[in-house]
Amino acid sequence: MNNKKKKWIALGLATLMTASLAGCGGGSKEAKESKGGEESGGEVVVTMPTYRSGEDVGAVFFLPQVERFNEKYKGQYRIEIEESPSNSHTERIKQLALQDDLPAIFQCSDSKWVEDYLIANDKLQDLSEFIDSKPEIKDLMIQDSTDFCTKDDGVYAMPLTVLKPTGLYYNSALFDPEKAITEMSWDEFSKALGDNKIAYQTAEGGWTVNLMLTAILGSLDGGAELLQKGVQEGGLKDFTDPAMVEAFTILQESFLKNGTDNAVGAVYADAANTFYANMTAVLPDGTWIIDKINDPTDWANGFDGAKVVGDYYPGNVAIANPCVYDWMVPAGLPEEELNLAYAFLEFINSPEEIEAYILAEGGSAPKLTYSEDFTSALSEKKLLNDFATKLNDDTTYVPYFNNAITESLFLGDFTNLMTELYNGSSTPEEFCEKLTAAAQQ
Repeated sequence: MNNKKKKWIALGLATLMTASLAGCGGGSKEAKESKGGEESGGEVVVTMPTYRSGEDVGAVFFLPQVERFNEKYKGQYRIEIEESPSNSHTERIKQLALQDDLPAIFQCSDSKWVEDYLIANDKLQDLSEFIDSKPEIKDLMIQDSTDFCTKDDGVYAMPLTVLKPTGLYYNSALFDPEKAITEMSWDEFSKALGDNKIAYQTAEGGWTVNLMLTAILGSLDGGAELLQKGVQEGGLKDFTDPAMVEAFTILQESFLKNGTDNAVGAVYADAANTFYANMTAVLPDGTWIIDKINDPTDWANGFDGAKVVGDYYPGNVAIANPCVYDWMVPAGLPEEELNLAYAFLEFINSPEEIEAYILAEGGSAPKLTYSEDFTSALSEKKLLNDFATKLNDDTTYVPYFNNAITESLFLGDFTNLMTELYNGSSTPEEFCEKLTAAAQQ
């Protein structure tokens, strides 16, 4: 793949993880006519249901961030957080949209529905004027994200300023490669890994398998385009493309050489525990597990989190998608609520908040010139620094494989058939044929 293709391949839809993790919500019952807003002694108050609350890991940064916003605009604006289960956000926002009761600012991960319903029916505020009025923020926006959020000369979601690419971790006490993994081919990676194991697991779609497959596809000619097609068209139906067969061939070779005996039927926690117990040398996952790696509570068999290194994938592939609809604002808000929404968007995209976010959850703001304080603080966070400094202009960014197929296929036949690929009872060609048949049912 040439460098032009490897630099910011524009893709559609997202996973869970982007600069601001997606959640959906609705306004309070008392303020339904004003879509969640009310004035309290001159202070405009809106309710923001979000899964980034309660015990969710995202609450650790997001809730204090909202409190900082409230403190900055004390007496003028206030956002009240309402805890909302993550597995119901999308359906909830769809129901609220049908009731014409969208909150003043919200997120929803179903990009196709956003286009087909919200944008098509003029349900969203055009953010163009606001963005143009804030050149200091506009300059930080990732161009592919801006292009994706722009439809018919309007910008209908706030473009991203931060990406949170997903990579992998390796235990340098077990596996200490001579060069960066991103500089390797998959064959070189396999040879360097030797007999060391990868923390694979196949249950529930196989998160770690999903990440490795995504990265393999992203490194192959035509693979990134296949992922793009899948996310844009609502799910791939044909898995017999040569790039797909090659990807599953590389994956099966990795299973047979570097897979563990207990991966079939294992859930993510099972796989992660093998990494924390010095039983596997590589764990594909995102920056959200860094605190877990550094916490000795679950360490076993001499595991030392200080020996863990963060990197991306062979072929210089990172898993991230700039082409998502993140924060959105409904059309027709009262002026005071619209101003609150704009103030919040400006606040979370300020350099100070961007740097705080990266220090807390990882990621990269490719168009921001970091402050000296930030650079110094980042250097003290070894794993975050690993991921922030190993991206370059030639990095290929691709979306998750599970976003390129339907959820039912991913959690159903893909998961079930993966056992056959893992143990070698199906060839990659046979696996791809069976998966195609299942997708076309």
